[in-house]
Amino acid sequence: MKEKGGAVYQLFLLALSIYVLIVVFFETLLITDPEISLILQRIDLCICFVFLGDFFINLYNAKNKISYLKWGWIDLLSSIPLVDPLRWGRLARIVRILRFIRTIKSLKLLVSSIQASKFQSLTLVVILITFVTYTVCASLVLELERGHEGGINTANEALWWAFLNIMNAKVPITQAQSTGGMIATVVLNKIGLLLFAYFNAIIIAWLIQKRVAIKQNTDTRNT
Repeated sequence: MKEKGGAVYQLFLLALSIYVLIVVFFETLLITDPEISLILQRIDLCICFVFLGDFFINLYNAKNKISYLKWGWIDLLSSIPLVDPLRWGRLARIVRILRFIRTIKSLKLLVSSIQASKFQSLTLVVILITFVTYTVCASLVLELERGHEGGINTANEALWWAFLNIMNAKVPITQAQSTGGMIATVVLNKIGLLLFAYFNAIIIAWLIQKRVAIKQNTDTRNT
């Protein structure tokens, strides 16, 4: 069965799958705080939409849909949010993605594939870094700030605080009082600036490309 998407996209899904399994492991065995567990469940819900989208795209593009569903049903079940036993089905997704990557035959070809898709590679890396940073900082600030007066006490407050900081929003935001919370604030602000600079560069590059294309068309018509 052939997976939809190139090596870079498959590596991105592999990283997400591993990340979610780590989250499930920590939530199941180490985390006892229900509010932090709620944060991880909200993050898991977002990732489930990515996996569900990947499943339906693969199903739509499969030449033999019955053949795809022989493996694909595991992806579908493991993409259902908030059902712990099914979430471990993502192990099967990791196996399948690794199998796809192995079909590239060599590390050299894999590196060549990534280099040939530099824009896609960089975009997926930026998204992954942002996503992981957002999750970690939201969880940490809830743990560190809860004991302070006027601090962050619920999962919703922590997620909203992290979102506003990563967007560098010019609105009143609960200020972190602990050292760890201040560090998380700085990290989120820097990631937000990275996102702004990256997408701004994408827009500028697109405008330049369109301008060059228009100029080339104009020169061709004149000749």
